[in-house]
Amino acid sequence: MLMLIALQAGRILLSGQCRSAPAEGVTVPSQGVTGNIPRSVGATCPVIWRLILSPGGRMSPKHPHDQPEEQFLFSLDLAEFEESGKTSHGSGSVRARSGADRAAGRKTSTAPGTANQGSAEGRSGTSGAEQAPTSEARTPSPQSAPVAPEPPNLDEAKAEMTRAEVAAFHRSKPEYLLDRARRVFHRALLDERVLVLNPGSGVPSNADKDSASSIRYARCVAQGIGGVPETSRAPGKGVSRNFERAVAAYLKSVTQALDAVRPGDWVVRRLGDREEWTAIEDASEIFEQYDHVSGMREAILGRRDLRALLGHDTEIMAPDVVIARHPVPDSELNGSARLVDPMGPLAASTPLRAAVQSKPLLHAVVSCKWTLRSDRAEQIKAEARHLIRNRRGRVPHLVLVTGEPMPSRIASVALGTGDLDCVYHFALHELLDAIDPETDPAGAELLHTMVQGRRLRDISDLPLDLAI
Repeated sequence: MLMLIALQAGRILLSGQCRSAPAEGVTVPSQGVTGNIPRSVGATCPVIWRLILSPGGRMSPKHPHDQPEEQFLFSLDLAEFEESGKTSHGSGSVRARSGADRAAGRKTSTAPGTANQGSAEGRSGTSGAEQAPTSEARTPSPQSAPVAPEPPNLDEAKAEMTRAEVAAFHRSKPEYLLDRARRVFHRALLDERVLVLNPGSGVPSNADKDSASSIRYARCVAQGIGGVPETSRAPGKGVSRNFERAVAAYLKSVTQALDAVRPGDWVVRRLGDREEWTAIEDASEIFEQYDHVSGMREAILGRRDLRALLGHDTEIMAPDVVIARHPVPDSELNGSARLVDPMGPLAASTPLRAAVQSKPLLHAVVSCKWTLRSDRAEQIKAEARHLIRNRRGRVPHLVLVTGEPMPSRIASVALGTGDLDCVYHFALHELLDAIDPETDPAGAELLHTMVQGRRLRDISDLPLDLAI
């Protein structure tokens, strides 16, 4: 049935009924015909796209047809980091300083003349030879003396920067992508009011206000990052949502540079917010490893005796952030060698071939918890076991990203094996500096046990670990 739907989609594309320019999408081959179907259900040919991705060719009533594309908090230009060995030190310093200026540009007082000069320096393709005639044309007459612009207040600008941004401001060597992505990730947490200091008490937003150790560790982490504003945190569930969005943007920015290590058509996205059930998506309706779960769930919900016998969890599967890979067309598989016969009977069951099935392959599930409590730790483990037990095929990477400052609460999830691959802290290096072995020997010992036991790593390790 699915192949017939794909064949009909290819015929419609060839007949010209979908005349709009196709958006970026997956490749759905059928009988030697390749057509680009948009991933967005609100783009070109939405009915065909929904028919192909919905189980059994049914329209899914859970989600609106005009669902928007994922909007990431930030993105990085990879062209800046290409062939970094051939880049001069001076240009790297200019790029780092311009990034730091942008981060602190909200409260930096700059004279108009200095602002124009900085913007001209930041433009690509503008040389000194091209600027020379302009400077001569603007030379003031002898009667009027030029007014010297006031220099920018660098001390005030640095006060609003994180420590990583200040280090990048003074960097003399070209900056690396992981350094830039980590400090931009931290800046996004500050700008989206995920990591803030309470205006009245000065307690960081990731600390337990009833625990003196948690407050002390969180304050040291905030000081290590630097530039944390004293303001109210994001209202409602905004902290959790913005933390997920920042993690997704960080992974999207870095994983696109790993194409040489892990080639493929990869996508990083969120499946929605559990607090807004109208916008949440079910992983069992999207990914190949779990496409059988939705049909089984419907059968169990229809029969009370099956629910009592199997005890199947009817809750939809909606991880925080996912990384998936789209199937590969036979034309790409045969690009370097004649690997697979499109008309032959071999390799006719592998989900990697787009000719066999069209659903994305779930590669990694990233759970995002800004803080950890006992109930959240159990929820994370239960979700991981649910994904392991109900998959059909390989198990995706199962990881957790957290901002919890207490080692004991991190250990409730990190220690042991079987549920999660690893736990990643948003600022592990700052947390290691925050815990003094003389003041808290037990906490320091527990933290180093998790690090040396390879159960706790920094956020900068996550993109490379997911490329394994």
